[in-house]
Amino acid sequence: MLLNNFFYIDQMQTEDNQMVSDIRINTEHEILKGHFPGQPVVPGVCMIEMLKEVLGQAFGQRFQMQSASMIKFLTMFAPPAFDRARFTIQTNRNEQSAWQVNATLQFEEHIFLKFKGIFIEK
Repeated sequence: MLLNNFFYIDQMQTEDNQMVSDIRINTEHEILKGHFPGQPVVPGVCMIEMLKEVLGQAFGQRFQMQSASMIKFLTMFAPPAFDRARFTIQTNRNEQSAWQVNATLQFEEHIFLKFKGIFIEK
């Protein structure tokens, strides 16, 4: 888990099937020291894991990504220049344990991640 170690949720608002979550990156974390030394970048796999963990916090569930129809990394999420970001997430529960998720991770006009896919409850 990356929550409360690699990243922190500063604020979360949920309304119906939409949520907004402000996050903050631990700029001293070991992941950033190795990816890449001298020019840290949040790895794409970490952004997907953060999305999964934010969903888990919002819904009190553990999730697993089942499939993704779109994952786009548009701007490098590069601390310390960017150490905060906002997830905007829309969800639609399709079946008993399947959730259609559309998400964006960005800071102001800088979009780091666009995601469309399905998460299932574990």
